[in-house]
Amino acid sequence: MSTRSAEPPTGDGAVNQSTVSAVSLTFDSGSQSVLAVLASSSAPLKLDLPALQALLNEQGYGEFQISDSGMQALIKKASQSEECSVTIAYRRDAELKWAVQPDKMAVYLTAMPAYGGKKITRDWLLEALHAQGVVQKCIDDAALEGVVKAGQSKRLCVARGIEPEHGADSQFVSLVEEYKNLFRDYSAKDKVDFHQLHDFVVVEKGDVLMRRSPPAVGVPGVNVVGETLPAEPGSSVDFNPDVDGAVIDPDNPDQLIAAVKGHPILIENGVFVDPTLRLDAVDIQSGDIDFDGSVEVKGDVSSGFSLKASGNIYIHGMVEKATVRAGRDLTIVGGIAGEEQRDQNQKLIYKACVLAGGDIKAKFANLAYLHASGNIIIADFVLQSDISARGNIYLTHPGSKSCIIGGKTRARHEIVVNSLGSDANVPTVIRAGKITAKPKLEEELRQEYKHCMENCEKLEQVLKVSENPTHKAPTNKDMIRKIKATLQSYEQKILRIKSIQARLNERKHAKSDAIVTVKGTIHPNVFIGIDSAGLHNHDSKTGCSFVREEHEVISR
Repeated sequence: MSTRSAEPPTGDGAVNQSTVSAVSLTFDSGSQSVLAVLASSSAPLKLDLPALQALLNEQGYGEFQISDSGMQALIKKASQSEECSVTIAYRRDAELKWAVQPDKMAVYLTAMPAYGGKKITRDWLLEALHAQGVVQKCIDDAALEGVVKAGQSKRLCVARGIEPEHGADSQFVSLVEEYKNLFRDYSAKDKVDFHQLHDFVVVEKGDVLMRRSPPAVGVPGVNVVGETLPAEPGSSVDFNPDVDGAVIDPDNPDQLIAAVKGHPILIENGVFVDPTLRLDAVDIQSGDIDFDGSVEVKGDVSSGFSLKASGNIYIHGMVEKATVRAGRDLTIVGGIAGEEQRDQNQKLIYKACVLAGGDIKAKFANLAYLHASGNIIIADFVLQSDISARGNIYLTHPGSKSCIIGGKTRARHEIVVNSLGSDANVPTVIRAGKITAKPKLEEELRQEYKHCMENCEKLEQVLKVSENPTHKAPTNKDMIRKIKATLQSYEQKILRIKSIQARLNERKHAKSDAIVTVKGTIHPNVFIGIDSAGLHNHDSKTGCSFVREEHEVISR
């Protein structure tokens, strides 16, 4: 890109003789330089850089680019009383260097500043950009203003292409919810009525459950020279075919409606409707319940009765000394209250028993047995209970004790609790992870392996004797076949035992992701196990996390 030189001084300004020294300055328009002429003198002259700069400023050359070597040469000649002509400054126009990205998605500018010559202006920059075909909507106005203000730049992006916005796939919007969260919008300052925190949702036949939006076409982009960048349209996604209890609306293929009255369960790109049985209570009036679907109980599940459902179970009241089994999630707003009863060996017998194929949520558990294939979430406390989860166990509800005292608590991955044990040193067992191998099982495998090896040796000895040509006793071929079959059976069993032992050994050394986290106090007489490793806590401690390293449980 071409630049224009500023006009040099004319008239008296073209050749100015200094009135304060023996130095006269002359501007050469050809070389765009300032020539300093030093007349001879009878005595050395004292010149310095500030004096020469002041002379340049005085005669209109203050913005020119200084030649350090020329200045030093002039000062030296003056000190030696020698006459000379030296170039001490240059006028330079600003220079623009442009770089367009190969994909034409960005333009970069390196601008060299002006020294008394043509300065960078917004109009100049725009003119240069337009000359290269850069479209206005890709130009960064703020970046241009910055270059004009600074008078220079180093590989600054001043124009950028607009990327295309690819179209989104079909979107699915649920118009129902499974249930309102038990602990939603709860704070420690609130007074909580656990009977009002959760509404069990039931949809009617024909209700719209989910709506699907069509895929978007997307928005095209453009590169810096105005070439269109096409956008990819989104894909059309079908409703989930596994939507039992729901069908596509025959009047609107983008809507899913309930085919039956029931409880909605959200799944990916669809809603499953589970027919729901609603009861006032499970007691002498209803008898035991075994229902293929979901169940809502407005009151309690009384002692001595059982409730079983293949879907979700939601109980507004309490579970007494009863058995409750849910195929999916189980919520007990009022908690689980068992009763202390022991066998002849003084071992606790749990009459309150609840199980779930999904998560268990409850206010508290006292003298109860709980097992969940998912997570267990307890709002308040667990006392002298046996609880286990294939997922995680959480007791961290704000504003409550959220403690575990006594009993056994087991989770596959994580246990998080506010406090463990009590001031009374009640024995409390907490375990996370896998018990990779029980000593009893390992010993049984060793004994069985030994037994098989001994039998193999005996059978091989019998075969060796019977097949010996010098053996005088008659050979029973049928018996020989049976011995060989038995030997083969023992050998196969040995291989299976060795395979099991190898897997058990591998599990022992596998890295564990299990963790037990205590946010508050850990009381004495608490056992914490991670996989097959264990730690007995004998002193009160503040909150920490426990993990397994090699064969030990450590805190961190």
